[in-house]
Amino acid sequence: MTFGPDVRRILCVRLDNLGDVLMTTPALRALTRLPGRPRLTLLASPPGAAIAPLLPELDDAISYAAPWIKGTPDRAPQPLDGLLALLARRRFDAAVIFTVYSQSPLPAALACLAAGIPRRLAHCRENPYALLSDWVRESEPEQHVRHEVRRQLDLVAAVGAHTDDERLSLRVPAAAHGRAARCGAARRDGCPAGYLEPCHGTWSGMEGRTHGAQASS
Repeated sequence: MTFGPDVRRILCVRLDNLGDVLMTTPALRALTRLPGRPRLTLLASPPGAAIAPLLPELDDAISYAAPWIKGTPDRAPQPLDGLLALLARRRFDAAVIFTVYSQSPLPAALACLAAGIPRRLAHCRENPYALLSDWVRESEPEQHVRHEVRRQLDLVAAVGAHTDDERLSLRVPAAAHGRAARCGAARRDGCPAGYLEPCHGTWSGMEGRTHGAQASS
């Protein structure tokens, strides 16, 4: 069933890693093309939520370390009751749960149901019954294995969300442009093409290879 103009606030659930959030940006763009341009909130792990200010499709983000997602020794799972209370207060009209085929969407779907979110979309292998209002049957890896971008675009297409622009999206801050320029100059002196700055977590070799790369303060 299509998400119509009554779906004004969408919770976009992507609880694994920063790179997975980035791979979801074309699907997020498709959701912004729905009637009335719904407001998109990302529910992501702390590393995933950290990139949210650089994604132009998002309006805001919620950081949550889910106990059903593999974490790291320095990232303990957070209690569920606080998340449920927050989601209930935000009164979302729908939730889109993005996963890879080896992950189950059902813990997140149960949380969204408990928080009173009426529409819940996800790929799922087993019958989710009432946990999902919009069920897309899981076809990977038995039938095929899709690129991650294509998988998420196919998911949102099930509710009528489409885009002709399937590029990844990242708004590069002005400071990163400056660091990239300095790296380009350093390359002539033997520096690698790109480098990771541990203190900022910024990939400074990305300039010119992202959708809508524009300077921001």
